[in-house]
Amino acid sequence: MGEDGVNFPGGRHGRSSTETGKRVLRAAVTPVDDSLADRFASEENWRRGYPRHFEALTVLEAGSAETAMTVARAGLAEAAQSFVHVTGEQEHPLGHAVSVREPRLSTVEVAGEGTRRPVLEVPYRGELLTGHRLLRQLDDWVGRGITEPSFREAVGSVVRHPEWLDLSDRTFALVGAGSAMGPLSDLLAWGAHVAAIDLPRPRVWERIVRTARASAGRLSVPVRGGGAPSGDALVERAGADLLTEAGAVVDWLTGLPGPLTVGNYGYADGALFVRLTMAFDTVLTELAARRDDLSLAYLATPSDVFLVPLAAVQESQRRHRALRPSPLAARAVHRASGGRVLRPNFTSEAVLETAAGRYGLVNAMITDQGQNYALAKRLQRWRLMLARADGMLTSVHVAPPTRTASVHSNPVMEQRQRLTARLGIETFDADTSRALAAAVLVHDLRNPASAANPAVPLAHPHESFMAAANPGGRWRVPLEPGSALPVLEWLSRIPGMHR
Repeated sequence: MGEDGVNFPGGRHGRSSTETGKRVLRAAVTPVDDSLADRFASEENWRRGYPRHFEALTVLEAGSAETAMTVARAGLAEAAQSFVHVTGEQEHPLGHAVSVREPRLSTVEVAGEGTRRPVLEVPYRGELLTGHRLLRQLDDWVGRGITEPSFREAVGSVVRHPEWLDLSDRTFALVGAGSAMGPLSDLLAWGAHVAAIDLPRPRVWERIVRTARASAGRLSVPVRGGGAPSGDALVERAGADLLTEAGAVVDWLTGLPGPLTVGNYGYADGALFVRLTMAFDTVLTELAARRDDLSLAYLATPSDVFLVPLAAVQESQRRHRALRPSPLAARAVHRASGGRVLRPNFTSEAVLETAAGRYGLVNAMITDQGQNYALAKRLQRWRLMLARADGMLTSVHVAPPTRTASVHSNPVMEQRQRLTARLGIETFDADTSRALAAAVLVHDLRNPASAANPAVPLAHPHESFMAAANPGGRWRVPLEPGSALPVLEWLSRIPGMHR
């Protein structure tokens, strides 16, 4: 990707994602905690130290619903003020991104030729789970602490209400439609109208169009140049770049039938992920000014800092007391390492007394994922909070650790997923995660009692991220995974201990 489009502002040291990120976070907390803003500013090794600062940010947001919303508003306002739209040698304010309407995008419709899938199907470990078998698997996941009970209730309700899966009355605009975690194939299988947004890459569009033709749904494809190309010409002209074509994308989405659910499933490495997040935010903000029938969908990462239900803390502590060979041995190793190894997942300090009630605090950040990943996911969380407060249905789902190409291209992440399985954290195949996430989205759209519904009161905005969460067991394991990895790695080298 080049410099053009939505980007970090220029400065003496070029376009610094570190300085911009710190500036956004400082502005977010300044209205309620000047001293925390000063700590952000004075951090000299942000690239390694950012996880503890995001933890401090989350603790601050936890204080009250009002504090959380103040932080979210201030943070997003600073991001909108800081980021720019670059065209050639010129920098413009971010709002300029949606004023550039070229290239104009026309629409080609692809009609599915299949029959609608009438029930929820979840591929899992070589099987296709439906009905009672899927309900039993949900019970198993909850029993092992892999998913939260509210996740079982959400997915289970879709199993029990197959009529919810007739999505012929809805339109879904999927940004990153071809991504490994996007719900494209499931929504089309249930008869939805999907407006797909992805980069102009013929190989990606060939797969998207092929999926649509085999489904019971309908696909809208954005194309350049007018007319109605088909076959190879269609995939060659399909797609849009959100970074440089935000205005054209907004115009295209404005003309779609509703009700319209806008889902952000795009991902990129490093600073580009933040740029894409801000481009999406700019599109969403403009679209919300034009339409009143929007709902919003995101996937939250399990590797973030979260408030969690007190029941998750209590289960983790119970499992810590039941450690084998003994919790005493774990404590001895913990003390001998100076507290670095085999830390409990939750200490007494990890239970927060807030104006909204008592919550656990889990910092599941993985430093190797990087500061830009953390910033992008926090910007997304803030937008969800504000959108829900403004009356928009917001479906957010904490997705599990998942075997995707982007994760396994990082050897550190691949090894971490392999080792933490021994701790009780389950990594899901992409097709399983994708089907489950699609089911949660259907639940949130169809069940008026869902936490996604802005009419349902929440004691704290962060409860949105607890609802229907599937963190893969990370919230309920007995030991903090990062502190257990050295021992797990050592054990993996012992013959016969690899299982």
